[in-house]
Amino acid sequence: MKTKEDFLTDPEFVDWVKQPNEQLDAYWSKWMAANPEHVGELKEAREILLRVRYSEHKAPKGAREDILQGLLREPKQQATIKKNTLERQPIPGWKRIGQFHRISAILLLSFGLGWWLSPMPTETAPGAGANETVWIEKTTQPGEKLQLTLGDGSRIWLNANSRLFFPERFDSLERNVRLVGEAYFEVVKDSLRPFHVETNSLLTTVLGTTFNIRNLEGYNIDISLVSGSVKVTEKALTDTVWLEPGESLHHDGRTGRNKVSNFDSNVVLAWKEGWIRFDRASLEEVIQTLENGYGVEIEVQGTEPASWQFSGEYKEQSLKDVLRSMAYIKGFQFNIEEKVVHIKL
Repeated sequence: MKTKEDFLTDPEFVDWVKQPNEQLDAYWSKWMAANPEHVGELKEAREILLRVRYSEHKAPKGAREDILQGLLREPKQQATIKKNTLERQPIPGWKRIGQFHRISAILLLSFGLGWWLSPMPTETAPGAGANETVWIEKTTQPGEKLQLTLGDGSRIWLNANSRLFFPERFDSLERNVRLVGEAYFEVVKDSLRPFHVETNSLLTTVLGTTFNIRNLEGYNIDISLVSGSVKVTEKALTDTVWLEPGESLHHDGRTGRNKVSNFDSNVVLAWKEGWIRFDRASLEEVIQTLENGYGVEIEVQGTEPASWQFSGEYKEQSLKDVLRSMAYIKGFQFNIEEKVVHIKL
């Protein structure tokens, strides 16, 4: 079992934390995946290095110098103890320890002093356990939208009738959030901490990019990449899908099948700019969009034609005006009773 001391004295680990690059990121990501039992100690070691690097508090004046000199001094060079004091005993085996290991011990002690003297960050809300992650939930109601900024600077636009879960404080190795509904993400790049979005059975992983995730139907998931790159994996499988800008992944929750195709950002991201846009949308898609956007319930009478599709766009128009336009084009009747819309095909 590797300990945090092992990591702190590993030059490659120290280089990865202090001067990360693609090669080191790839190596340590694979290492953690292959050695999950060591990740806890690795996180603690990384936190120690980061705190020494960014917020180290100095030990009392002269303390480190005294310790350094004491560690490097050979037993035979130990000062003669004055009369009436106990003779100092050399540390067993110290002479047999190589110079590299002595320096490693010095580094570890130095890190430990910085860690011990530094104020600990608040990991959890008051009253929570030391290792417990405190999750925050943001919810939007039908007809409501929300924009928020996370602790790392990433911005998220939450569409109507959606929920976002994120930790009060991100982990030192990764940034995890959970989404139910639809959201647009602008993720700040951090090569040391990938950003994960969990949506039902899919896990979307990025470093820094912009993308939209839609999961309003409860089964199907659409992930549309605007810039950067994303990796999408199904938690129960090992298959991985990489998306390029302009590509969208459609995941059928019932069959488990994935389909990658190009998408029209004017349609997919219309909600973010206050537009309602339909591009050959099915009746089910139209109903769901209107219910979420206007906070109503739509009841349909009659049989939907197999070829029913609708295209159109609306900007900040009332529900009545939208339905009147659609009814004229598609030839259906409707009436609105408070929060319930009745459509007769």
